[in-house]
Amino acid sequence: MANERRTDEVGVLVKALEILDALAADAPCTVAHLCQQTGVTKPAAYRILKTLDQRGYVVRDEVRREYSLGPALYGLSRAARNSTDLVRLARPSMHQLHEEFGETVNLGVVSHGQVVYLDAIESEQRLRTTVTIALRDNVHSTALGKAILRALPEKEARELLSEVDLTRASTPRTITSIEDLLADIARRDAGYAVDDEENELGSRCVAAPILDGTDRPIAAISISAPAYRMTEEKVAAVGRRLVDVCVQLGSVLS
Repeated sequence: MANERRTDEVGVLVKALEILDALAADAPCTVAHLCQQTGVTKPAAYRILKTLDQRGYVVRDEVRREYSLGPALYGLSRAARNSTDLVRLARPSMHQLHEEFGETVNLGVVSHGQVVYLDAIESEQRLRTTVTIALRDNVHSTALGKAILRALPEKEARELLSEVDLTRASTPRTITSIEDLLADIARRDAGYAVDDEENELGSRCVAAPILDGTDRPIAAISISAPAYRMTEEKVAAVGRRLVDVCVQLGSVLS
């Protein structure tokens, strides 16, 4: 039964995307025209359009009974464009960091209480850390997430963490209480955050936030390596360099 329900949900999603594609190609459209273009039945089309209308993804002309794309899609488009610009602008700095330290360099943002990796340049060394683009990871156990949390006002950081399942410990070293996590983040006053084998045993990661013109965190860049190579001395050197690079990027992006 669960598999059947999941299949039905995927089918509805596919139909909704087909309707949006049809509107993108030939709006405004009547329901009859959308059904003709997509093969979706009228009852299903009405249900989907009602939901999309409620969420702002389509708008309905009550007089002509036609549908067009809604403002919510423009917001998604702007967010996607901003992410693309961020990756493009950050790439040269990431390459420079990769050449300087010879370790894996990551770019990520926080979305819906999780870290999302936007880009990465992997170390060329045989033993290295790896990451998958678009992968979602814990905000409380990654250096990227901790760096962004560090840049938020404490009240906002607490609100974000209150929606996160901190009991999801990636390793025995994962910090699983809000108070301990905020204390750990505040402990380093040099502007960077450290994941000390909290997300993956044997791996240590350092990150700094990229801030906009109002000191809001846009994203973060991290450098990760096997723990034996990322010594305390290297953590400090990497942290200082990341802070400098992220300040420069923030001024460009603001």
